[in-house]
Amino acid sequence: GIIRVFSASDRMVQYEPQRPSDEEPAEQATDYCNYIFWRDNDGYRILHAATHDSLLHGNGIGKIWFDPAEDVEVTEHTRLTYEQAALLLGEEGVEVVAATENDEPDIAQQELQPGQVVDVPVQTFDLRLKRVNKRGRIRIEIIPPEDFLIDKDAVSVKTARFTAHRSAKTRSELIEMGFDRDKVESLPTHSAQTFSDEKLARDGYTLGMQSNTDSSEDLVSLYECYLRADVNDDGVSEMVRVHYAGDGGAGELLEWEECDDEHPFFDIPCNPVPHSWVAGSITDDTKDVARIKTALIRQVLDNLYASNLPMPDVEEGSVLNMDALMNPGFGQPIIRKKGAAPVSWQQVPFVAGPALEAIQFFDTVIEKRTGVSRATMSLDPEALQNQTATAVQNARDAAYSQIELIARNHAELGWRVMFQKMLRLVIKHQDRPRTIRLRDKWVDMDPRPWNAGMDCTVNVGLGTGSRDRDMQMLQAVLMNQNALTQAFVGSGLKHKAVEMLPKVLVTMRKIAESAGLRSVDQFYPEIDEQEIEQIRQAAMQPQGDPKADAERAKMEANIQLEQAKMQAAQAKEAAQMQADLQVKAAERQTQLEIVDRELAFKREELALRMALEDRKLDIQRNQAMLNAQPAMPAGDIGHRWTWPAE
Repeated sequence: GIIRVFSASDRMVQYEPQRPSDEEPAEQATDYCNYIFWRDNDGYRILHAATHDSLLHGNGIGKIWFDPAEDVEVTEHTRLTYEQAALLLGEEGVEVVAATENDEPDIAQQELQPGQVVDVPVQTFDLRLKRVNKRGRIRIEIIPPEDFLIDKDAVSVKTARFTAHRSAKTRSELIEMGFDRDKVESLPTHSAQTFSDEKLARDGYTLGMQSNTDSSEDLVSLYECYLRADVNDDGVSEMVRVHYAGDGGAGELLEWEECDDEHPFFDIPCNPVPHSWVAGSITDDTKDVARIKTALIRQVLDNLYASNLPMPDVEEGSVLNMDALMNPGFGQPIIRKKGAAPVSWQQVPFVAGPALEAIQFFDTVIEKRTGVSRATMSLDPEALQNQTATAVQNARDAAYSQIELIARNHAELGWRVMFQKMLRLVIKHQDRPRTIRLRDKWVDMDPRPWNAGMDCTVNVGLGTGSRDRDMQMLQAVLMNQNALTQAFVGSGLKHKAVEMLPKVLVTMRKIAESAGLRSVDQFYPEIDEQEIEQIRQAAMQPQGDPKADAERAKMEANIQLEQAKMQAAQAKEAAQMQADLQVKAAERQTQLEIVDRELAFKREELALRMALEDRKLDIQRNQAMLNAQPAMPAGDIGHRWTWPAE
């Protein structure tokens, strides 16, 4: 029930503006910090772990800080085209680790012209990319309560003079964190004696009992301490962060520095005790009853065992097979000596009835202390029999009030502090806009101009009780709002009716959240002040006579009908003209093609005639040359004839 309080809506926190210029930044900070909690960090696991530790130990301890370390992600992509590879390499922070060109190209279909598709080979590549995010990120961690140290006089985590987080790190991790290698290698290993009862109960395998052949994997206790000390001798203490490693007085001071930030710790108290940091828990309210019930249940089981397995009463030496009495089996005979007395059994009466009644009584004690009962859980139908609806509702309300009180303590004293720290860290460390996907849109978040002093409210009230009850109450509120809006309209106060519109939308969103729907913004539109002003101006315009308005509407309808007819006629005429133009264009194209063919035929005919004339001229020229040659004498046959000189 407590987890449902905070997870019923996507908006776990709502930031409130402190001045008029904070209106839009407060809305952006609300969306961005909820995004960081639920998506950048595993919000549900953090919420579950903190709630569990709070109910069990009284204080759930959390830690929030800005981690400047780079996030590196290596991915492999196969058979990418050149365009796909260029698109990936164009992203910010992407580096190529390895690139391979495939020997066998892929075959892709390409349309050269309508109706003609051909197969085209496409070269592909295999890439191994490394994405580096150098922005850093906000990290949230729920640490084990036994690993959190605080001074014994502290009243709250915020005002504590000393706080520390104890963790087990390997020597390799310490060196990667930037600590001196010689100091790290000289540190003693993490001892199993430093484990608390809580850690041993949570995990029976102690880390300190493991042996490593590689000394770089030895575990070392690291203490991240925050304390107040006067480091500049001005009489005023400053916040100092100290890293100390080692146990048993053999540790080393690795580094210390003055920090202008507050410490990163926050706690989620279950039942806070005034003037004390240690809060009460559900365990404190029930552990005495649990011990009593354990003793009673053990006695009931012992009585049941004795009743089901009575002790045999047998004369010494009268039974030949004593194993049949000591370890009886189904159908196993008992062999007695001849003339011996029969075996008798000492029956133990079952007297566990009063103990069972006492166990039921202590169950009611637990219900009154915690508010968790069979009726509130709605698991046992018998718990609701022979009771009126009013009595059942009153019992549920009384039980839910205790659960709601714990949820209110978590929200006001724990999660509110955490989200305030988150806002300050985001404003201080994020030095550039970040694009995130929010409600199916990509939005740029630039927290640098935001006000770090904005207050915040953690949403509590949804999911604490029955969803049906919440929805009924909200439906009643919505009906009253609608009635009030109609009253404003009827009395002429239309501007008041317009002012009710944002309130009605808020109620409708709350109804969707009570029904268990997340991302309710996708069901209802968002209306800003400018749109509300437009609606107000439209509503304030004077209204005319209804009959005149009806006549005017009729005339406008007739005018629109005539316009539609004229537009249809014009469209028909334009279509006919377009068709005629297309026919004429086709005829002209046909005529041009005929003319082109005739011109081509005439050009071919002219070329043939010219070739024929050239041939005739060649024949005539050859004939003239033959006729011009002198006759050869008869007696000079075989003698080479030469032309006389000119």
